[in-house]
Amino acid sequence: MSFSLELVPARDRRAGAIWQTLAAKTQSYFLTWAWMATWLVMMPRGHTAELAVVRDRGRPVAAAFLGRRRELRHGVLPSRQRHLNTTGFARFDELCIEHNAFVGDASLETLLELLPGDWDELILPGIQRTMLPGAATEDPRWRSVVDRESVAAFVDLARVRAADYVSLLGASTRAQVRRARRNAGPLTVERATTREGATEIFDELVRLHTRRWQERGEPGAFADPWIAAFHRRLIAERIATGEIDLLRVRAGERVVGCLYNFVWQGRVTFYQSGLAPPADNHDKPGYLCHAAAIELAAESGHAVYDFMSSSDRYKQNLGTDEYRLVWARIQQPLTRFVVEDQLRAWRRRLRES
Repeated sequence: MSFSLELVPARDRRAGAIWQTLAAKTQSYFLTWAWMATWLVMMPRGHTAELAVVRDRGRPVAAAFLGRRRELRHGVLPSRQRHLNTTGFARFDELCIEHNAFVGDASLETLLELLPGDWDELILPGIQRTMLPGAATEDPRWRSVVDRESVAAFVDLARVRAADYVSLLGASTRAQVRRARRNAGPLTVERATTREGATEIFDELVRLHTRRWQERGEPGAFADPWIAAFHRRLIAERIATGEIDLLRVRAGERVVGCLYNFVWQGRVTFYQSGLAPPADNHDKPGYLCHAAAIELAAESGHAVYDFMSSSDRYKQNLGTDEYRLVWARIQQPLTRFVVEDQLRAWRRRLRES
């Protein structure tokens, strides 16, 4: 193989054509052109990424958008960063993509070898640990640092089709779901199929979500107008394709809650919810909404219902299996990063002493 690298401006029309070709088989909705195109259109011009295209004898074989940021950590430690399919700016990266990766077929080592040397760190959010270079801890050219690892629950929908979903859950969760269902009575699930219907359910979801988080003293996921506008645009443009799954769950006339999911390649990814306040101590709006959505996804023939990474206990309770993702960085072997590691270790020892 004879690899080369081309950096294409993200707004260049070639970028979209290359990405769509290479991403045709991606398993992650966050790597589809639908998501990426919305991200690029919404991004202020000063924060737009470049498309790094790995070519083999001139033919594109892999690609990733690389954001660029200069960071000054601790007020003294400079770092020229590239960010995998993100910007490096917290406001815009609150979109929280997961199952992050290249599209196409090339290793991270290949990109590192080809990438021009004007970077100190390559930031890799929400990736599979197996994506990290196997020799990164020994290769003197790079240092591999895992900042955090997160567990994500998912439901194997084949198991749901083979048995009653609730029977797959732990004893306590199973009892709570069954009791909540008895108390709620028959549930109905409405699915948005038009722009108007999607806007209506999304608006209700945002209201319920925001009220619940404000009661906890937090602004909620849609407080930033940029985040809300991103999702409104994505929903409006993709609702007709079946990729956007906006659900409203009712118990009689009472709205129990609304869910915002993505559907791609047999994976239903739960992204956000808006839940009504519990009617009583036995009412479990989250359990009721997700159990209904999971059973509907199984009936539709999908393979996985993915809760994404989270520390929320209820998601672990509702899952049948789990996977792990890491938030990592590849660093040039610079003395300042070694000193930073030593300072962090020193501070950790002080806290523990």
